[in-house]
Amino acid sequence: MIKKTDQDVMRENNKKLVLKTLFDTDQTSRSSIADKINLQKSTVSSIVRELHNEGLIEELGIGEASNIGGRRPNLIRFNRKYGFVLAFDMGVKHLRYSINYINGELIHHDSIKIYTNKAKDIFAVMKDIIVNLKIDDTIHGLIGIAISVHAPVFNNQILYSPFLDFQTFNLIDALKELIDVPVIIENEANLTAIYIRDFYQHAHDVQFDNILAINIHNGIGVGTIIDRSLYKGLNGLAGEIGRSIIISDNKKKRRLEEVYSEKAVLDQISKLKNIPNFTLEDFIILMDKKDEQVTAIMKEWASAIAQITYNSVQYSAPDAVFLSSRFIAFFPYLLDEINKEYMALDPRGSTQVISIDDHIHKLTLLGGVALICRKILGLELYDLFFTE
Repeated sequence: MIKKTDQDVMRENNKKLVLKTLFDTDQTSRSSIADKINLQKSTVSSIVRELHNEGLIEELGIGEASNIGGRRPNLIRFNRKYGFVLAFDMGVKHLRYSINYINGELIHHDSIKIYTNKAKDIFAVMKDIIVNLKIDDTIHGLIGIAISVHAPVFNNQILYSPFLDFQTFNLIDALKELIDVPVIIENEANLTAIYIRDFYQHAHDVQFDNILAINIHNGIGVGTIIDRSLYKGLNGLAGEIGRSIIISDNKKKRRLEEVYSEKAVLDQISKLKNIPNFTLEDFIILMDKKDEQVTAIMKEWASAIAQITYNSVQYSAPDAVFLSSRFIAFFPYLLDEINKEYMALDPRGSTQVISIDDHIHKLTLLGGVALICRKILGLELYDLFFTE
């Protein structure tokens, strides 16, 4: 194995800086890049030639001269049609997927109902999607796959899954055997946090360096960004707050998500109303009718989520906490209730509590898109702003 010299490492780092600058800019020129990252123009020109030969740069033609005159610059930009990526979100009852160019721009997305918890059967649906892809306007076609799962992940392997059966089937190996591209699998709350860092509008307006993304769905999980980097903890187990223990008045021990996850709340209402197979749609109908029993349950739920948020903030003091829940997406006033309860607990600091309900079905998909695109480009450790 040939050892890299300091010069090789410097060249590699400079190349990544140029690529990052291109990625984050609508259009630019070689001289503008050189000025922005403080490199010699000859160095930038050499790197741009290399990136152009790799298909990562699109030439746009001659731009306007500056106010002080001089040569008109040759404009360039990052070539979003270098290739496209595919992201899957493996839910309990759905398989969502999104196809995006390497800059994050959406090509197509869809959702398929799933009637099995077997990973092998869900892979068959994935395979059908992959083999029937008909996108021919990129240089390299499909260049990477990301998968979101409701389970902790370490070293690209699922540790355990409370909802889907992965025990007898290796999904990653099956996908790699099907198509020779990088495949990444990651926890859905972590991908939500990555989405907020890389895609969310605040990435351009107010930069949050420290983020908590609290996902309240079938379980309750937290994705954590510290100093712009994803924190996964020992063996990837950080953020499993749904497994936290609460003790009731009768000394009974229960896990947080057994009481306050969306699934737990829907199950509670189902028993209370004696409605078998109670669905989110049934819940929405009762909420719209302002059913007294359901309203009381949701008042307790909002108070509990406020307490969970408060406790999380006291521990990590983030810039912002982002809440993701279909309950809040359909009934935004619940966020007001949560914030009211949260403020009543007298939190210190100026942490914002924000709902990301506008993109609730895209969060983990786009987080997966960002994660796999970074890996393909070798820019895992760089700040990048993606396009939806």
